[in-house]
Amino acid sequence: MKAHEIIKDSWVWNGTVEEFVKSRMKGYSLNICAGKSKLGNVRIDLDPYDKSVIRGNMINLPCENNLFDTVIQDPPWKIGYYHRWKPFFECVRVCKVGGQIIYNAYWIPESKATELIEIAVRQDKPFTNTSILSVFKKTTDEYD
Repeated sequence: MKAHEIIKDSWVWNGTVEEFVKSRMKGYSLNICAGKSKLGNVRIDLDPYDKSVIRGNMINLPCENNLFDTVIQDPPWKIGYYHRWKPFFECVRVCKVGGQIIYNAYWIPESKATELIEIAVRQDKPFTNTSILSVFKKTTDEYD
C-alpha cells in the first residue's frame, strides 16, 4: 500500500464519533472537509473522493447564507493559529439562526453569533491524540 493511500484511508471517523455527530444532526445538513464521511445532505471537500462530494474550499464555501440547519466541520488539524477563524466563521455564515454547528478540532472556536452548548473529548485509543467535538447553536445574524 502506498503512503498516500494510508493517509486517505484515515479520513473517516470511527463509529463512535460518527454516531455522536449523527445523533446531534437535524434538518438540512452540510459536512465540510467531508473526506469519506457519508454524513450530510451536502458534502464539500477540497479533494473529493467521489462525484457526490462537491469540490470546495472551507474558507470560501459555495453556499448561501443561513441555508443549513446543521453544519459539520472537521478542519485540517495542522492549520496555523491565525488561519483557524475563517473556516469557523464560514460555518456560522451558512448555518441558520437556531441551527447548530458541530466542530471537530483540538481547539475550541468562538463567535459572537454562537453559543457553545456541548463539548465531548474524542480519543480513539489510549495514549493517542485527542480532539474536541464542540456543538454550537447559532443565536443571531448580528456579527459585530
